[in-house]
Amino acid sequence: MSLKKTHTIPITRFDLSAIAAEERFAIWKESVSVIFQAELPENTVSDLFNAQITACHLSSVLLSCVTSQRQYFNRPAKLIAEDGLDHFLIQMYTQGSTSGQWGKNNNSTSRTGDILFLDSTRSITSLAEDFSNLTLVIPRNLLTAQMPNIERQHGCVLPRESTFGKLLGGHMLALQDAALTMSAEEACAVGQGVVNLAGLYFNGILPKEGCPSVQAATNKTIRQYILKNLANPDLSPEMIAAHFRMSRAYLYRVFDSTEGVTHFIQEQRLLKAFNVLSHPANGDRRISEVGFSLGFINDSHFSRSFYRHFGITPSVVRKNALASSLLKVDDSSIDRRYEDWLLGLR
Repeated sequence: MSLKKTHTIPITRFDLSAIAAEERFAIWKESVSVIFQAELPENTVSDLFNAQITACHLSSVLLSCVTSQRQYFNRPAKLIAEDGLDHFLIQMYTQGSTSGQWGKNNNSTSRTGDILFLDSTRSITSLAEDFSNLTLVIPRNLLTAQMPNIERQHGCVLPRESTFGKLLGGHMLALQDAALTMSAEEACAVGQGVVNLAGLYFNGILPKEGCPSVQAATNKTIRQYILKNLANPDLSPEMIAAHFRMSRAYLYRVFDSTEGVTHFIQEQRLLKAFNVLSHPANGDRRISEVGFSLGFINDSHFSRSFYRHFGITPSVVRKNALASSLLKVDDSSIDRRYEDWLLGLR
């Protein structure tokens, strides 16, 4: 006896083909700004631009198929602070390739058939050639329990020749075909299944030291403690180690941040400051007050750190927040539900 399917999963199709050629890239750039800053290379004729996205909502994850032309996809610190996304992207180019800098020190190229792992909380500077790609968007909490060393994965590539690359790539292609007729009930199981596979294949082999689930839980607890104590000027690795009654060496091993505990504290303080200053309701708060409330020792230290991280001063962020929003091109005829799905993914 076959089980009767209920409704199929939500699918959105974003297609610029019916839009006036001269308006396409402006609409595209504004739409994908939910996760990337898109720019065309110099001497590119924007009137020839076109792009399509098909996105499938698989309950806990999103699967998108994108086709477009050569362009830059960047995710600078300013955008990371503005949107607050905390997702991982597992991406395979079925045509074309992408080359970029992932974070501060990782440069690589992902060829057709390779599988690329990206962290939306880390910086991205990349150039994609004329391409089609498949992308799985996965909330952080679904992968951290399986991948205790997940912060080291940003920009990592599973080569198309590798066993794990072949298996995960084949699964993503099969998932793309099945998604069009998949029921909502099937999507729940499939979404968790693909997360499990991604965690397994990017881990390669399970770590021999310690229990991954315990390390991941400890990592999460430490991060939550840091976020709750950002205003404390004494917040430091020493304070954290003392609170949890662990050695600093064990703290650094369990925390496993590529930049270190101190850098993570500073980064989270700056992100919090950016969010406060970019909210119009906080327009009456002095900039120096915002810095002091987040543990910065003086105004100049705060301003220098802020500019170094975001490439923009606190006063400009405040000014932009209070300014009127720019008029947008009328694109009401285009299905852009994927933007809300991405922002609402938990």
